[in-house]
Amino acid sequence: MNLHPIEYLDPVPRMGAGESVAAAATELQGKVVAFLDNGWSSFGKIGKRLGEVLVAQHGVREVRFYTIPAASPPPKGFLEGVASDCSAAVVGLAN
Repeated sequence: MNLHPIEYLDPVPRMGAGESVAAAATELQGKVVAFLDNGWSSFGKIGKRLGEVLVAQHGVREVRFYTIPAASPPPKGFLEGVASDCSAAVVGLAN
């Protein structure tokens, strides 16, 4: 008999009234795409390859790579700067 029931935690955020998610990028032709890399070597490798595909097959003008901290939030204003310089971003966890 199990005296300690298992609690399952769902990491998916629940949307509250009036909240929305970021718009999905639908057209990448001529755009600048950011890759936010938190240092996992697997993301560095796949990010480089995905960047090549985005340029060759989707007309992305430029792919920029940014390093983000692995275990803490980025510096104040960092994400806003990326958002003002780039049209879309891929956040790399790859762990």
